[in-house]
Amino acid sequence: MVNVGVVFLSFGGTPEHQQITQDAIDSCIAEDDAVDFTVVVCESVEGITYKNAVTVNPPNNQPFNYNGYMNSCRTLPEFGACKYIALCNNDLIFEKGWASTIIKKMEECDVMSASPMDPTEHADVKFEDGISRGHTVTLYPRHVAGWCIVQDLRIYDTLKSLDTQAQFWHADTAYAAQLVNLNIAHMLVEDSKVHHLGGKTISSSLIPVHVRNLYTDASPVNIQILNAQRAALEEDEV
Repeated sequence: MVNVGVVFLSFGGTPEHQQITQDAIDSCIAEDDAVDFTVVVCESVEGITYKNAVTVNPPNNQPFNYNGYMNSCRTLPEFGACKYIALCNNDLIFEKGWASTIIKKMEECDVMSASPMDPTEHADVKFEDGISRGHTVTLYPRHVAGWCIVQDLRIYDTLKSLDTQAQFWHADTAYAAQLVNLNIAHMLVEDSKVHHLGGKTISSSLIPVHVRNLYTDASPVNIQILNAQRAALEEDEV
């Protein structure tokens, strides 16, 4: 049995949003006898806890930064026995066996970074031997699904930490650029299926505008840099 850590970032500002996170947890750990899951939710609202997970709040009132929060969470002692970690949005529904399937492919292909496929988002992807290698973010076939990235923790021997120049949008671009610059492969795995619900938490009108802005703002300089990185990544993949 393999030990897999899972980090969910959550803003449980309403019961609806708390249920989205709980549904993600429940589907993530459902009926996968080959995996021992350790789940941590980094919850931005104090006083909320989730079943079948350790709930933590952002460290030291750290301002929201997607990759920054992931950097803090992945080093928690709860993950001490884990060989793999999944960095996840909370608006996901996982199909049974998603984790053991993606890990098996990562081990077969000796790859330390991978994403599951969304049956809608990746419906037209042409897979070869069950995988599609690459680093595209928005350009077809969108290899780096920023809403769920599974890593062999040995990747941090080279990667060191996730790039934090973007608060939320473009965080996947920054990560993809790191992989390319360090010559680290990434792949999309056909039979590991996760449904991305499409930003239901931060896009909701129930979340105050000033809070949504914490998740979506980035400085103009960073946006310019990240857009250039994304264009370069996708040009290389064509």
